Amino acid sequence: MDFALEAGTALGVVGQSGVGKSTLLNLVLGLLEPTEGRILLEGEAWSPLAEPARRLRRPRLQAVFQNALASLPPHRTGWEILQEPLDVWRRGDFASRRDAAARMAARVAFPEAALDQRPAAWSGGLGQRLCLGRALMLEPALVVLDEPFSALDATLAGHLLGVLQRVKAEGTALLIATHDLALARILCDHLLLLGQGEVLWQGRTDGAPPTPEHPHLRALREAAPQLPAG
Repeated sequence: MDFALEAGTALGVVGQSGVGKSTLLNLVLGLLEPTEGRILLEGEAWSPLAEPARRLRRPRLQAVFQNALASLPPHRTGWEILQEPLDVWRRGDFASRRDAAARMAARVAFPEAALDQRPAAWSGGLGQRLCLGRALMLEPALVVLDEPFSALDATLAGHLLGVLQRVKAEGTALLIATHDLALARILCDHLLLLGQGEVLWQGRTDGAPPTPEHPHLRALREAAPQLPAG
């Protein structure tokens, strides 16, 4: 397969469970190595490369994993979680990191009052937003999201959709693996439909797949939740 992502655009990798969506994301993240072909990040070789060669460019590529709450350190407050990337990469002082965390909470619609709490106090929707905020703290060129809507009801999914639309409008590229075809069509500029590790169709979201009644596509349509009005 061959695809590219530009700043401020989103690619949705859609398909049922087990067809290879997460594997593709792990290849892009450099957590797995391709057996053929190559991956470029901002026009420069990314994979296959040894990790030491990728290390300094890691901030440009960030991830939000499927189980948001499980990926957050349970002993840290929201303030500490958002400031941690800046601490690790030694960006700014304590005051500037605190200000950056407050701005990021507002950006991803995470209530500032909840930043004093720890992950156990948050809903899945809030955990997902904080994970997104943490991923954005280093101003990456690309954020990779694995099934960001899967643990959310229709209302919370709609809220997260709005946040991601704003993030994309601000210039961040998004690569999203999801089984939710309806949300992918709203958020993404292009879709890549996978079935058993193979590309069944790819193109713009305003185009129609050549085989709309393919069983994989039909199953996704039937499973898609309805977003709340407005």
